Amino acid sequence: MLATDLNDLRELVYPHPSDPSDVYSLRTNQGDAYVDQATGALLSYQAHGVARGIYEQVYQLHTGEGLWWLGLLLGFCALGVPFLGATGALTWWERRQSMPRIVGNSAAQSADTIILVGSENNSTWGFANALHNALTQAGLQVHTAPMNQLATQYRRAERLFILTATYGDGDAPSSASQFLARLGKVKAPPGLGFAVLGFGDQQFPRFCQFAKDVQAALLAQGWRRMLALETVDRQSTQSFARWGQAVSQLLGQELALQHTPKPPRTDAFELVDRVDYGEQVNAPTSILRFAPVARPGFGGRWQRLLGGGRLPHFEVGDLAGVVPPGSAIPRFYSLASGSRDGVLEICVRKLPEGLCSQFLHGLKVGERMNAFIQLHPDFRPVSGEAPVILIGAGTGIGPLAGFIRNNTGKHPMYLYWGGRDPASDFLYEPELSRYLADGRLTQLHAAFSRVKDGEYVQDRVIDDAEQLRQLMANGGQILVCGSRGMAKSTLQALDEVLAPIHLDTQTLKAQGRYREDVF
Repeated sequence: MLATDLNDLRELVYPHPSDPSDVYSLRTNQGDAYVDQATGALLSYQAHGVARGIYEQVYQLHTGEGLWWLGLLLGFCALGVPFLGATGALTWWERRQSMPRIVGNSAAQSADTIILVGSENNSTWGFANALHNALTQAGLQVHTAPMNQLATQYRRAERLFILTATYGDGDAPSSASQFLARLGKVKAPPGLGFAVLGFGDQQFPRFCQFAKDVQAALLAQGWRRMLALETVDRQSTQSFARWGQAVSQLLGQELALQHTPKPPRTDAFELVDRVDYGEQVNAPTSILRFAPVARPGFGGRWQRLLGGGRLPHFEVGDLAGVVPPGSAIPRFYSLASGSRDGVLEICVRKLPEGLCSQFLHGLKVGERMNAFIQLHPDFRPVSGEAPVILIGAGTGIGPLAGFIRNNTGKHPMYLYWGGRDPASDFLYEPELSRYLADGRLTQLHAAFSRVKDGEYVQDRVIDDAEQLRQLMANGGQILVCGSRGMAKSTLQALDEVLAPIHLDTQTLKAQGRYREDVF
């Protein structure tokens, strides 16, 4: 008994003082023993079975006995709970504050007009609120709700307005993620007409695609359309007002639809490095790297308390929404870096009429821009051993170079890229040379259009048809980044290359093996 470690002791039962034949009952983490009270001799011992052994493991996990490192880990986790609670509450409050309050929102079953809203970051709600107020002032009973709250029936409703954004590559925004599934269970009301207004950005190829999908689904189920589908590009107040005129004519009442979007919440970023290309071929292009700046005032003190001056979380292929001076509308640039790289990196070509690109190209090291992060999880390679084929042109190389930089596992990665002149705008050339040398990049196929016998990136794709067919037959995936024209030509070239192995880009898209970031 004296040799028993107290940490191993679970139970010790003393013998009854009036019974000389009674014994000590001893239970440890390994078994049960019985000891003579007079001599101290071990009378019997029985080791624990499997069930008791499992119990002992669970006991140690709960008490931490003998596992000091586990106790330390659990202690740190416990200290993090208030931090997570505070930051979670702050995130919830900021999101709640960005959603406008709907004043005079009638009950769904007593309203004659229904407004359903699909939004990812709440920007569409401002337009919905303006429509709600205008219709209410016109004497209508209006109910406004997220699209996910589509009811199986609306007893008094005569008209339905759907205002929806599109998320990612034509997907539903978060407040409309269940709408199409719910719609399939609703019969078309005979007296209820609908109108759809889509919100998006024309720089993306599937502009307002979800709004188009919603209209198609409604028509397929026999709903009555009141107005043709209209779209609003980059939160245009003029486009919204024009749509309001069509609604006025429909109702026979004058509506004044006016809404000026609030500028998106941004953070300040300071330019710390830039590399310039392309002046000789009249295509000035710069690789710009920014570091975060803590917000001033209380927000800055809170930010510093939570690790101020740190980058928000993002990955290569996500988007930076840059808000230039004199504009409330962000311009989006594909990120060539992830937050773990320590900088926000974008590749920007200066456009003659480009307000944002002119502003960015005019920045000097030490000067600042305002931007926010928009996640874009649909544009990044799927992890695994399958070969990755990267295809781009011009500034589309930004995220592609970032993917290669992160390929520390040295999985097969092939880059096809097009520029104008290798002497002037071979973007990321020093880095790509290093990646070829250290194995992060398997092959580089560059095409230049402003040299003798110039060619485009789609020409290199066709030239390398045999290898591409082999890579795709082995489960390869393709990521394309660049202009719409380049993407269209590349898609046609790939269909031509893959036809002999009975593959095409539509099939690859359905399999998640063909992804685009097109502008």
